[in-house]
Amino acid sequence: MKTRVVCVEGPNRISIREETLAAGDNEILVEAYMSSICGTDKNYYLGHMPKPHAVKDTSNIENESHSAYPILIGHEGAGEVVEVGAAVSEFKPGDKVMSFGWKNTMADYWVSRIRHDGYGVIAVPDGMDMQTASLGEPIACAVYAGMVSGVELGDTVAVIGAGFAGQIIAQVVKAKGAHKVIVVDVVDGKLGLAKKMGADITVNAKSENVLDVVLELTDGYGVDVVVEAAGYGETIETGTEILRHGGILGLYSWVLDPVRMSIDRWHNDGFDIRTLALMHRVGHDRPWWIAKTLDAVVKGYVKIEPLISHTYDLSEADAAFRTACHDENACKVMLKP
Repeated sequence: MKTRVVCVEGPNRISIREETLAAGDNEILVEAYMSSICGTDKNYYLGHMPKPHAVKDTSNIENESHSAYPILIGHEGAGEVVEVGAAVSEFKPGDKVMSFGWKNTMADYWVSRIRHDGYGVIAVPDGMDMQTASLGEPIACAVYAGMVSGVELGDTVAVIGAGFAGQIIAQVVKAKGAHKVIVVDVVDGKLGLAKKMGADITVNAKSENVLDVVLELTDGYGVDVVVEAAGYGETIETGTEILRHGGILGLYSWVLDPVRMSIDRWHNDGFDIRTLALMHRVGHDRPWWIAKTLDAVVKGYVKIEPLISHTYDLSEADAAFRTACHDENACKVMLKP
């Protein structure tokens, strides 16, 4: 099968390549419905490459840490199965599936190995439309972060970063019973969207002192839970400053660059520090969490459609990446073949 696929040739350079695909014995061939641009994709486009580490990865995920250009791109997407390999019994042509893992999904067609650890493809749940399914992986990740953030009934919660993930996390913690949800960002448009999505209070960190606002709202105690979803050392520092004694600091973002922070309060105030990354958990419980998070979406606890800010044709991938990386009001940018 001939397919177009988006390729990052180097920093700020996008091309559309033509590839030939076929399903191997333990693989399926999927006709793409839509795909979307993730923060990881943006990092490759901008030239921010992940840093290697010495400790072995036991999550058994397909490698997202590409070390050199060119990079065929995309891991968020959904579509319809058009071909199955000889050893595949789980799926058949016509089934609707979503990608969980690196499949080069910014394409007309893509191939996935069949895996059972939440890092292959997942059947689209009954009741979920294909546009939402095309965002299944990032939705599951953000819903999971909210679910395991430790938020309890009556808590005051700060979500730092009002991008796609932060918008979802704010909705989830509100649904879990947070009394007040404070969303922090530097873009008024994204803060306005957060307010429409149900945030109680929004704070623009460019024009307001976040610590002063939080202290006034909490009688000087600080918030019960912080979820950092912006991806900078400064935003982790802000979360450290505004958290109450004994509070929970949830780290969602993939921060690529070394950071310097004052972390004495992590020890002195007994913080519970949590990483909230679903796709980098050990593999045995990932499928259970994926099913649980997507079920919450099907049941209507999280609104997704208002978070899709831009949709481009696959042939316009260069413009789509420029929008995703440089338009401060872009929330989720999608590509359609």
